[in-house]
Amino acid sequence: MGAVEDGISYLTAQSGASLMALFWFTILFEIPRYTLSFLAAAIAAARTGRAPSADPSDHRISVIVAGHNERDAIERCVMSLREQSVVPDEIIVVSDGSGDGMAGRLGELRDRGLITQALATDLRAGKAAATNLGLRWATGDIILNVDCDCSYDRHAIKRIIAPFADSEVGAVSGNILVRNPQASLVATFQAIEYLISISLGKQASAFKDQVVCVSGAFGAFRRTALDSVNGLDVGGGEDLDVTIRMRCAGWRMGFAADAICYTDVPDTMRSFLSQRYRWEGDALRLRYRKHLALMNPLSHRFQLSELMHEIDFIVFHVIGSIMLPFYVAWLFLSYGMLAPLILLAAQAGLVLLDLVAFILSALVTPKFRSLPLLPYVIGFGTFNGIIMRHIRLAAYMREWLFNASARDNYVPEKVRLVRRW
Repeated sequence: MGAVEDGISYLTAQSGASLMALFWFTILFEIPRYTLSFLAAAIAAARTGRAPSADPSDHRISVIVAGHNERDAIERCVMSLREQSVVPDEIIVVSDGSGDGMAGRLGELRDRGLITQALATDLRAGKAAATNLGLRWATGDIILNVDCDCSYDRHAIKRIIAPFADSEVGAVSGNILVRNPQASLVATFQAIEYLISISLGKQASAFKDQVVCVSGAFGAFRRTALDSVNGLDVGGGEDLDVTIRMRCAGWRMGFAADAICYTDVPDTMRSFLSQRYRWEGDALRLRYRKHLALMNPLSHRFQLSELMHEIDFIVFHVIGSIMLPFYVAWLFLSYGMLAPLILLAAQAGLVLLDLVAFILSALVTPKFRSLPLLPYVIGFGTFNGIIMRHIRLAAYMREWLFNASARDNYVPEKVRLVRRW
């Protein structure tokens, strides 16, 4: 107890400037992201119900569901779509080289009148190629891209097409919530992460007109906008890639917080790491290999709005992840036995901010049972602030130093070999 008391006495004796010097990492890399999210939540609450809404009868809605080996999941997804308050005009499902009998199940669903088109390929080509195949058969002016293993709130389609009342909106991202938070502690932390980073975080992004990833699990596209960029490009991170290309083509991206999609997340640390290594690695590859010219003022592709987003990503994701180990090492070298207490104090402050963010996220997210997650917010601070930063750092190093995405079997090898980026 003596060391703790000494540490508390040391901290309480510091001036404001000294505290800023101690907690510079938290001040630079953590507090700014909370501040904007809180502001976005307040603005979202003030604007509720004010935005114009597209009339579903003015649009023909096509849903494309592409999947690989999703025989057991596809019917649940289709039934969720059929039970919508606004039923899509057509549901097109593509089996991407499945070997589990998915193609046969699609034929059954078509014969029962539950889907419009059942398409299947003998060889797997990846989700982007399968979605593009479905797009060739789609006749709607609004295209919904959804995942096989997801289900949807009854009013999800009605609400995700509402922002298309604005003719400048080319795509709208739905709100993704976790369906299996009770599966494990890893899944529970992801449920909190999704609630804060998507429900609240994308509100903040929409406020800045910086929605840069229309989720592949639930996204709606204006057909003319999607055609203007020639559909999806092959390779991982196709949702981020097509969003960036549509933004560069002049389209605005929207976010529908009340268009709810439920998905299962990885419930083991191994599967979670595999997913996040892929996601973070693809983000780095797309931003700083494929779309690097967007940051170059000398390039004809340069756009100031994209530069602002990339700076945000570099500072808070890349540099923040790189600096954390150095910050911890600096604390121990400079303050010795006081370093753990300083880290604990910083973490306690972040827990309070996480608690506020969690409550705000729950308030602006309809139909989500947030109360059971509340006790886990304390642990989430460590998960998100420390563990996730190290996972991102590892993913960035794997991609930048070893080009890990070139060996990721999420995309078939034959597709990776012809991919330029």
